Amino acid sequence: MYAYAVLWFIMSMVALATTATLPFPAQRYAFSFAQPPYADFQRFTSTCPQDCDSKIFCEGELLHDVQMARIYPDSKTFVDKKLLFPEPEVISKYQKLKNDTGTPSVQQLKKFIDDNFEDDHIDVWLPPDFKDEPSIVNNIEDEVFKRWIIDINKIWKQLGMKVSDDVKLNPELHSMLYMPNGFIKAGGRFREMYYWDSYWILRGLLLSDMVDTARGIVENIIWLVKLYGHMPNGSRKYYLQRSQPPLLIQMAATYHSWTKDDNFIKTNIKYLDNEFQWWYQNRMVDVIKDGKTYKMARYNASSCTPRPESYYEDYVLSMNLSTSNEKKRLFTGIKSAAESGWDFSSRHIRGPDDTNQGSLLDMDTPNIIFVDLNCILHANAVVLSEWYRYFGNEVRSQYYKNIANKLFNAIENVLWNEEVGMWLDWDRQLQKSRNYFYASNLTPLWTGSYSKKSSYVDKAIIYLLTQGIIKFDFSPVYYGVPTSKENTTQQWDYPNCWAPLQAIVIQGLERTKHPIARYVAFKMAQNWVKTLYTGFSLHGFMYEKYSAIELGVTGAGGEYNPQTGFGWTNGFLMEIFNTWGKFLKANEIVS
Repeated sequence: MYAYAVLWFIMSMVALATTATLPFPAQRYAFSFAQPPYADFQRFTSTCPQDCDSKIFCEGELLHDVQMARIYPDSKTFVDKKLLFPEPEVISKYQKLKNDTGTPSVQQLKKFIDDNFEDDHIDVWLPPDFKDEPSIVNNIEDEVFKRWIIDINKIWKQLGMKVSDDVKLNPELHSMLYMPNGFIKAGGRFREMYYWDSYWILRGLLLSDMVDTARGIVENIIWLVKLYGHMPNGSRKYYLQRSQPPLLIQMAATYHSWTKDDNFIKTNIKYLDNEFQWWYQNRMVDVIKDGKTYKMARYNASSCTPRPESYYEDYVLSMNLSTSNEKKRLFTGIKSAAESGWDFSSRHIRGPDDTNQGSLLDMDTPNIIFVDLNCILHANAVVLSEWYRYFGNEVRSQYYKNIANKLFNAIENVLWNEEVGMWLDWDRQLQKSRNYFYASNLTPLWTGSYSKKSSYVDKAIIYLLTQGIIKFDFSPVYYGVPTSKENTTQQWDYPNCWAPLQAIVIQGLERTKHPIARYVAFKMAQNWVKTLYTGFSLHGFMYEKYSAIELGVTGAGGEYNPQTGFGWTNGFLMEIFNTWGKFLKANEIVS
């Protein structure tokens, strides 16, 4: 109580005036031991849900043999290729090769791939509405930053892609899913369109005056929702079994707020409704707290096979397990974690001591109720209710209002922890809060999923102070808000920081209109601009993720090398300058 009083006094005065190491096992192993026969694995997976209906890109003996032989250092390379012949023909030829050779050598596998596959061609696409100098620069006072944002704007041209017509004409030959419009890829190895990346990309595009390109991205996602009932993780067949944080409705709302295009929403609201219903029908579960039952969302991509794009890594990890149930739990945990967008993090772990310390073998994602997912769905239900009322459908409006109210009630009663003074993920199996710092804990401020009459904002600031994220003068401790405080070597943990999480924390604080929260948001935005500008000045790149403790340095860890580009980093940077462009000065930030 004394500490709380001291902190409250400090906050009041300002208002008046204005790691523990978590040893994860290495993900890449020297595969020098004998492989179990694929037939044994096939018997285990024969009754399981598959990622897609392809016997090459999502499952099958050829996929297994190629990935386990490590023909490519990055497992994604093979499943991104194009077949030169129909799939049954390639499978038949491979079976003949196996019959003739017993076990094909690496050289024989390489030759088979060369004879039957090629690198899939995705057209480089120059957005027709690209402008060399977007109007956002008029909101920037500092000439150094003005020139920098013009350079960042040019990166949209480098990231523009369009699915080739051959995917439309011969979909069975590709893992890529056809979409009618050009899009902005994330960057690096990610040449397809990703779900939650697209939210920040779209907002950056609108600030770059690229309204048609932004609309095309929303239409691409709606196209996939029409075909598959939901937006997959990304626009590949092997992502169809799982999704990502459901931001389509918020993307449509952003586009509508920018253009006032009522007809766009009226025409597509049934598909936005379908996307919400996919989550509501497939990802909701009963959560019990204090004898009351709440219907809440979770990530749950049920599976008993490795991710095709990370087949080797997942399969080798599973070899530590002896039973089919253990393997299914692992693969479901891994794919569900990928569905959360955080692949991977201590956030998904419930270790032997029921904490977030353990290894990837301790993934328990479906039993964890995440703050951000439930807040996003709450915000989506609010938007759908408002739109249906606007268009005169009172029945559907009330339906979504009821869902929004129930989710709001669950967020307040299950996820809010009064003792800690913060929203926390909930362990459904243990029926208790997971009291660990994750940047996503503050998502209710970003989505407005909290009571404005409460002291939640004050407590959020105190939480940032006590967690060591900000100092007593309310300036940031780090160059970006760290994803967590657990140093696990996984990329969604300390010391990495990511643009979408900066957006959630910074914009969440800013949107409260609370004077201290807005001051903290501005200081955090300054620091984030500093690390991005420093990194770009030194290396000429915008990164997928950054280090919170090394200025301008890319984040690291996880399954693949650091990637450049980068869609959501650029998009949120545009948003920062849209909000604070008249106040950000290079000589005050960059030393």
